[in-house]
Amino acid sequence: MESLLQVIVPAGASIKRTILDYLLEHNLSNVYIIGAIGSAKNVCVASPIEPDLPLRTVEVPFHVSCEVVGFTGEVMVWEDVDPVLKAMYPDKDDPLFLHIHIACATAGGHVFGGGFRGGEAFRSLRVFMVCCDRVSNSIL
Repeated sequence: MESLLQVIVPAGASIKRTILDYLLEHNLSNVYIIGAIGSAKNVCVASPIEPDLPLRTVEVPFHVSCEVVGFTGEVMVWEDVDPVLKAMYPDKDDPLFLHIHIACATAGGHVFGGGFRGGEAFRSLRVFMVCCDRVSNSIL
């Protein structure tokens, strides 16, 4: 069973914290983030620093306001996270694993993006998600 969910991140609120609070309040832990519309500020992304594995990343803060032009990801319990991926995430104290990629446009149409580490809504941000049942390994 799937259902479309949406959460509004109000101006100045933490995007990540608002999503986590919504998911915890509704007892959801297996979610696909399909997009977002709105604006953000002070976005921090993680990007690979070399083309080798194991993957090493660096966090890059962007202290600007921007339009969110791409926002996709997955949410799951930490026990379901691939150990290699889990090792790269500093926020293991969070109650759920949020794996989100973001792309943002700044003044002049310049775009930046990467693995979403944090940021706040600028005016507001509406995030769309699909709640998923557990997927059988036989169809993966």
